[in-house]
Amino acid sequence: MTPENLACVLADVRRLRVGFAGTAPQPWTATTAAAEVTVQLGHLALCLLRQWGTDTTHLDDPQRPITNTGDELADVLLAVLSVPTLADTEPASLPAARPAGRDGEVEQLLRLLITLGQLAEAAMIHDGFRHRPTGTPPSIQTASATAVTAATTLADGLRLDLLAEFRAMVVDAEAFLRSRDPSR
Repeated sequence: MTPENLACVLADVRRLRVGFAGTAPQPWTATTAAAEVTVQLGHLALCLLRQWGTDTTHLDDPQRPITNTGDELADVLLAVLSVPTLADTEPASLPAARPAGRDGEVEQLLRLLITLGQLAEAAMIHDGFRHRPTGTPPSIQTASATAVTAATTLADGLRLDLLAEFRAMVVDAEAFLRSRDPSR
């Protein structure tokens, strides 16, 4: 993801966060957004299991089909970037993406998991829910940038255009918000 694309995506995230604020019973924080990452990561994992040929019948909710890998990865990206947005900061400069062919999908997913754990820890420290551990855990700025890169690398490995998937998700999210508040 280029810096210009990230700037556009962040503008969408900020706008959506304002819109979604009216839909939640409690105000969100960076930690809440980090928890949302796990929800979206579960949705992504469900899609990947299905894509890898696993029977997910026992995990599926017929009333809520979760079947679009690109949309779920875009939701992960929204949640990842909601963390720095709600912490009133921005991601650091994005590190270089790992070549998609270097690791397989499982390794790419595991790298994403690691970066999301680091982001959740940074959010919890920021919001006062976790002590600052020894060592040098990454800040929200660094962890969110690394997570964006990991998501981009996974998207590349899955042959998905993450930016296009994100834009499509934004259109759907804005339609949802308009359905709840027609004055939008």
